[in-house]
Amino acid sequence: MTQTKQALRILIVEDDLIIASDIEMILTEAGYKVVGIATNYDDAMTAIVSNRPDLILLDINLEGDADGVIVAEDINHKFHIPFIYLTSNTDPLTINRVKRTNPAGFIVKPFNEKDILTNIEIIAFNRENIIGKPVINDLFIKENGSLIKLETHRIMFAKAEENYTKVYTDENDYLVSTTLKKLAEILNMAHFIRIHRSFIVNMNYIDRIQNGYVFIGKHRLPIGRRYHDDFFNRIKKL
Repeated sequence: MTQTKQALRILIVEDDLIIASDIEMILTEAGYKVVGIATNYDDAMTAIVSNRPDLILLDINLEGDADGVIVAEDINHKFHIPFIYLTSNTDPLTINRVKRTNPAGFIVKPFNEKDILTNIEIIAFNRENIIGKPVINDLFIKENGSLIKLETHRIMFAKAEENYTKVYTDENDYLVSTTLKKLAEILNMAHFIRIHRSFIVNMNYIDRIQNGYVFIGKHRLPIGRRYHDDFFNRIKKL
């Protein structure tokens, strides 16, 4: 069993429990850790919060009114966890909805073991090699004599402050005693990118790019000349 498989925690969101059990067996035998099976939107959200999976296998047809695309939209908005669609729906309307959610993979039913494992292996490889180490989902920040857990997906951007770094989240700001360079080595750089010698941004929070600046909420952050090409190569443009 490889270190990648040991580290990868997978949630299955599938309303057909026979299919879900088959997938669980495939993943377990391949060395991955299945952290749960959910059949509807509410169960999926609860399982994500409770288990913090690294990857989600997501059926489009689910129990209840909310389908897998709606689940995917909330995953992108709240958790920023990669997901692979599992579906028999390939009609143009579904495909157009799916494309807007930016999935990490798309597997058409009926699928086989190779289809699932190949998709996951690619994602696992990219995950391990973005910065050469497993993804860190939580950081602990010192504040008033306590250690406060900070989920990295909540970080909007970070700014260098000499030998410190100011971390901006969707709720609070924190001054941490580490350099921006060291913070970049910790963060999952699949979602974060250096845009300036003084700034790292979470690409999921970017609202607008204009005239050499990135806009995140009320903040306007400059794009440094040295980082310009790498940044624009990473973003997806239509």
